[in-house]
Order: sequence, then C-alpha cells, then structure tokens
Amino acid sequence: MKKIFLYIFLSIGLLTACKKDEILVDGQRPEERVTEAVTRYTDVLTGSTHGWKAYLYPDGGGGYSFYLNFSKENKVTMYADLDPVTAAASAESTYRIKAFQNPTLAFDTYNYMHILADPDPATFGGVAGWGVYSDFEFTLDKVVGDSVKLTGKLLGSKMVLVKATQAEQKSYNEKGLLNSINTSVNYIGANSNLYLLLGNTNKVQTTIDINNKVFSLTWEEAGSINTTSTGFAFTLTGIVLKEPLFYNGKKITELTWDPVKNLFFTTVDGTRVEVQTSTNPILPLHLLMGINYSRITAPNATTYPGWGSDFVARRALANQRSLANIVVGTTPVSLGSMRFTFNSVSKTMVLVWNTPYGANSLNLTYPYTYTKTTNGVFKFTIGSGFDGNSAFFYSQASKPLDPILQERINVDTFTLDYFIHPTTGALLGQFKSIEHADFTFTGALQ
Repeated sequence: MKKIFLYIFLSIGLLTACKKDEILVDGQRPEERVTEAVTRYTDVLTGSTHGWKAYLYPDGGGGYSFYLNFSKENKVTMYADLDPVTAAASAESTYRIKAFQNPTLAFDTYNYMHILADPDPATFGGVAGWGVYSDFEFTLDKVVGDSVKLTGKLLGSKMVLVKATQAEQKSYNEKGLLNSINTSVNYIGANSNLYLLLGNTNKVQTTIDINNKVFSLTWEEAGSINTTSTGFAFTLTGIVLKEPLFYNGKKITELTWDPVKNLFFTTVDGTRVEVQTSTNPILPLHLLMGINYSRITAPNATTYPGWGSDFVARRALANQRSLANIVVGTTPVSLGSMRFTFNSVSKTMVLVWNTPYGANSLNLTYPYTYTKTTNGVFKFTIGSGFDGNSAFFYSQASKPLDPILQERINVDTFTLDYFIHPTTGALLGQFKSIEHADFTFTGALQ
C-alpha cells in the first residue's frame, strides 16, 4: 500500500512540474498570451486609418480581392471583386477576433466573403456543399511591416492584408475596383493573343483566365510545351498574382494597367516589360491540343467555314447512307456533330459522333491513339472494343461511316491549324489531310 501511495505522489509531482513548465513561458500563462495577442491584433486591424486591401486565395484555386475597413465596434465594411455588384456597393457585417489556441479573425455574419464558401452552386458556382473551398475564419499568423498574413482555419485558404492609403480608400469608395475589373475584362476580351518578351526573342504566351482567376505563362522549348500558372486577384490598377511566376529566371508578380497606352505592363529586374498583342495565336495548335485546348467540335451542318469540298461531299454521302439504312423504330438516324477530344499525355483522341433521330440522339464513340512528328503531323490509329451502337454503325454493310472514317481519318495523316470564322471572328480548330488537300474540316476549339 505504501508503494501505491508513493507512485501516486510521484505522479502528482510530475504532472505539477509539467503544468508549471507549460504555464511559465515568458512569465505568462497561455490564456494570458492569447488574450494579449487578441488585443494586439485588434489594435492592428482597427488601427489602419484607411482600411485594408485584402487578397484571398482559396484552396479551390483562383484569387479574390477585398477592401476591408474594421471598426472598434466589431463592424467591417467591404468591397470585393466577385462581380460588378460586390465591386461597386459596400456591404457591412460583423467580425470577431477570438482567443482560440491562436488568435482567430472570424467574419461571423454573412458577407461577401461567405459567398465564396456558399454551399449552393447557384450562388457562385463551385462544388455543392463547399463552394470554391474558401474560408471565412482565419488564424492571424503574423504582422510583417504594413501587412498581416492569415490562414483559413477549415480549408487553409491564404489571405494577406495590406494597409490601404487614403487615395486607395477614396478609389474603392468611388467604384475604382469595378472600373479596374471592367477595363481588364474588356481588354482581354478584345485581345485573346497576349504575350511577353522576357529576356530573349521567344514569345511567352500570356493567358489571363477571367472566369477561373488563373494567370498562366506558356512557351515552347525543344518541341515541348511548358506552362506555369497561379491564381490572381484584381487590384485598383490591374492584377496581383498569388505567387510569383518564373520564365528563365525572370520573375512576374503582378500586371499594372497603363491608362495612357491602354495596355498591361510588369516590372522585371527593374525594367518595364509591356504585354503585347498578336492577331494570330502565339503557339502552334498542335502543341496546345490536350494542354490549353482539349477538343474540336465540328457542328451538325451540311457545310461550314473551313470545310473542304471533299469533306462536304463525303459527309453528305455518309449522312445519306445512314438515313437510308439505319432506323430506331421507324425513325431514320442522321449523322450530327463530331467531337474530337485529345489527351496529350496518353496520346489518345476520342471521337464522339452524335446521331440524331427525331427528338432523340445516340452517341457513337471511337477511340484512337496517335503519333505526332515534331512538325505537327498526326497519324491516327483507331482502337477496338466499341460499345454496341458504335460497333453496329462501324460494321454496317451500307458503310455509313466509311467515307469519313475508314477512307480518310483512319488512313490519312493530318495537321491541325487555327481557322478564323469569317463572320463571327471565332477561333476554330481545323483538321487538314496531307494526302487529300480538299479534305479539311473545322469546329469549335475548346
């Protein structure tokens, strides 16, 4: 029994010693240190006279900018670059800085920041139940100069706050963020072929994906395509990147709008580098299929811009044979749109040929592998294992698909090129047979 009491005594002593070690850090208990940090961060956030520029990068990708102005009464007013309404009209909600294990900034009533995390895809897209995987509660990590760095508590979103100036506050209140967004959207919509010259004569394709808020650099090197991407958020003067992108050691962190020359520029190694435009795509299509573009879809039509006479005649013959010989019930089946989907990693192309009958349709699926020369000459080899409907059409005695598949795509070699629709100006993709110059066809490039 004495031994038992001794063990209990020693255990209590050890626990007491551990507890003292945990408490006495710089002479403060943990709760005292957290309370002090809460007070310090509260003073920092409310102490910025003209508010904060905030850049939030959700775990789901992309980036979003906010203007935040915190009051000592736990109110915050904000703008956001989510859409024209949030960029132009300020909203007010409440916030709290809580004393958890680490001080936490919580936006505790619904505001623009919650839109990104809204579980209903109808609100802002994203995934049902998660939105765009963004946070609205953040641990306050550290203060660095005029910036505060934060991390989302649930999903790890990254956010940085930067003190705003009086001029910037005035601009936000006078729809400066909305004007910046509109300027960028209009410019990018009118100039789809952007590039930079970064230290050499190679054009580096520059892509600003407004819908997904992704900025990319793409270039050719030794016959291969290299791409580097990151999220971005709008600023009052252009866009800022989540992290720097590099090309041959040249670093890009943001693009700034020049209102006099009406173009974007960046500063690299202290030198101004302007984003330039081209009337033609920067890189050959064959290098981008399966990377920047995944498919070409030829429409259900009798003729179309970029369709050669041999393709038009053969498609008409194939459709005629289908209508004359294949029915579902009593309804003849026609040949509709053709969707060609590329995978540059597996070197495969899948043709899905839609076949309408009445108000319904079937999809015929034909898998191909391909080889490609460094000059962009493709040779397609059809696979096997078709599903029932696809096999039925392919092997029919009336040979409905032969004019297009067995006599051309399966045996010819092809190049891929861009084609501009003469009426709409849309950028299309075009297949060109090397053996039969009149066998060309185009479709939407996606």
